[in-house]
Amino acid sequence: MTTATDLLASVQSALGMASGLGYSKSSAAHDVYEAYILSLFCQAASELGWGWFLRDGTGKSTTQAVFRLGPGRLPSGNFTHIYLSRSGNQPLEAHIGVKVVGKASKGVSKQTKSGHLLHEFDLLVLPEQVAAACRATNDDPHHSSTVVHAEAKFYGNDLPLPIGRSLVGLAIECDLKNKSVLVTNQNGFAVQDLVEHYGVTFRFLIKPSNPTGEYHLIKSFKHLLSAAP
Repeated sequence: MTTATDLLASVQSALGMASGLGYSKSSAAHDVYEAYILSLFCQAASELGWGWFLRDGTGKSTTQAVFRLGPGRLPSGNFTHIYLSRSGNQPLEAHIGVKVVGKASKGVSKQTKSGHLLHEFDLLVLPEQVAAACRATNDDPHHSSTVVHAEAKFYGNDLPLPIGRSLVGLAIECDLKNKSVLVTNQNGFAVQDLVEHYGVTFRFLIKPSNPTGEYHLIKSFKHLLSAAP
């Protein structure tokens, strides 16, 4: 059984760090799982020739990583993200647990600055220029700026179908077709059938003890990242 300790060790190794990355011994595995998926994205980027570096909440270089333990706004809090660069491409940033502006307008619910509903992305990769503008203006990134999106689901059993229905709704609301991957440490055959019908990749049994699964997720990330501007 994969534990939070197993996941944290994998993340620390991938990022070349010995720190706790903001996680405590009591941190739930599903929180650390997002950072684990981020580390596999970084590996995919490296294999495509991207350089990546840790940056703090202001966009400055850092050697101390602190990741979110819950959904938040990109311009809020001094949390760590990944800065990526490659010759011939726009610089990118990779964030975990941030909200994006969807298509649906606010009506009866509490208003937001954008006037639209906000949706949490477990992993969001977007142009650095867009992220920097969000920090400067205290805005949330628009869904159209998404380069790569991933949802990370750490479960004790196979994924239930409602997870798939939820992600399909998110994919339609935020135009994620051919930009998104659903990642889980379990299986979920019905979920896979559903999300793949709507252009979302499904990668299952992704955990440190399954290098084959990691290989296929990295391959999927490389495919999605190949469309980066």
